[in-house]
Amino acid sequence: MEKDFKDNLYELRVQDVVLASALVFASVFWLAAPSGAGGGGASAAKVYHNGREVGELRLDRPETRSFTFEAGRITVEAVPGKGAHILESNCPAKVCVHSGWAGRPGETIACLPNKLLVEIEGEDREYDAVIR
Repeated sequence: MEKDFKDNLYELRVQDVVLASALVFASVFWLAAPSGAGGGGASAAKVYHNGREVGELRLDRPETRSFTFEAGRITVEAVPGKGAHILESNCPAKVCVHSGWAGRPGETIACLPNKLLVEIEGEDREYDAVIR
């Protein structure tokens, strides 16, 4: 009887193939489906200096603006479908320039030496946490 159990254990059945196919299909569908969490609705990139709003770039058309502060000049670029990024800055490490694009509502780019913050605004914000 023990030999029959071991032989049956490694035997492929129709139910096994159906279950494996369903799991693969569900995994692919889950990875390919849009999540809807903060993926759309970005309308503008607001630029803040020292906590005060100093400009806004709309995300429905290409736009580039330069801002000059006591520490130097910073250029912010907005492109539809991509979002906004800091094109050039006078800061030493240029971390803000290398941080890439911010395109979903709630995403930010910070340039700490220049006390600058670029924040994407929109309807569908994705929050890390909500505290009441």
